[in-house]
Amino acid sequence: MWLFWLYEGLAFVAIILLIFGYCRFRGIGFWSLIWKYLKWFSLAVLIVWLAIAILCRVDLYNAAHCYFRGESMHANTKYSIFLGECQVETPSGSYVPIERARALPGSSNHDHDDDHSDSGSTSEFYPVN
Repeated sequence: MWLFWLYEGLAFVAIILLIFGYCRFRGIGFWSLIWKYLKWFSLAVLIVWLAIAILCRVDLYNAAHCYFRGESMHANTKYSIFLGECQVETPSGSYVPIERARALPGSSNHDHDDDHSDSGSTSEFYPVN
């Protein structure tokens, strides 16, 4: 997510530098040009920000999906843009891919399988007297 905000910040700085360069080239006051065409410059900034959001839409969706998955698990998660995967924090503080996590972080039953069947029959697990 930080990479998305870095792109947004760099795009804003680039727009300001382009406007400043244009003003220096034409000999116009920077602030007078900004206030004269404030609506158009605001629209240009909005269009550039939306273009970056559209270009990063897959990573933004995956980051939001990873965040809500972590909230439902009551675990700390983060999405790695570089690895393209959702990662969950282990009790030691390191992050592992969430698909390879065996149980919730911090739980005591990491190596136990669930012995309950979804068939509805409990007589095979609980003997009837």
